[in-house]
Amino acid sequence: PSVTSIIDMLPAPFLRTWNSKITANAAVENIQYVNELILANKQEKAKLWLKAAPERELAIAADMGTKVHEAIEQRIADPSAEYDQELQPYIEHFDKFCVEYEPEWLHVEKSVFSITHLYAGSFDAIARIRNKVTIVDFKTTRSGISAKVALQLAAYARADVMFDGDTELQIPEIQSGAALWLRPDKWGFFPLRIDDDIFETFLALRRTFEWESRQSKTAMLASTSYGRQ
Repeated sequence: PSVTSIIDMLPAPFLRTWNSKITANAAVENIQYVNELILANKQEKAKLWLKAAPERELAIAADMGTKVHEAIEQRIADPSAEYDQELQPYIEHFDKFCVEYEPEWLHVEKSVFSITHLYAGSFDAIARIRNKVTIVDFKTTRSGISAKVALQLAAYARADVMFDGDTELQIPEIQSGAALWLRPDKWGFFPLRIDDDIFETFLALRRTFEWESRQSKTAMLASTSYGRQ
């Protein structure tokens, strides 16, 4: 399983409130469209459209995040690479980070695999920053940096192998972890713990993922008897 799928085993109670908020906003901001569907006797379509509002919002954010990641990857490889005008504020903040922290980029966007613990994923970058080999995650989320990123980076740092295409590479000794947060109006660089305690929590989630995906399906024995009155 992917590192992110494993971390998704953590409860996220705030999502329920967020989903309700986005759905309510969609109804209020598009009341005419919703009413048109209802008057046309398309109530089910109206319900499905409103229910899908959170997914539409997430898709928009994910699309922008992908664009920013790709532009940064190209900029690291070639500082003169062109990028879409809509990404300019993100790139300007990335450039400010580079001026202030002077990262030496060692690896960018590589896949990793843990033979020992059976998980896989792709990290954003490994760089030498202020004399420490640091694994860095680029984030564009509106809400800021979540502590869950520490779990993500701890897992990447302890993978067994790294790949560049089909070529297997040795993972350097990672000394620290951090998240680079990029928004149109601000940016921040946040050091994160990636120590053994953090990794042990990730492994506990790995076991939870195993339960959800496999063990829970075989926990109940086929032979079941019911009492009769």
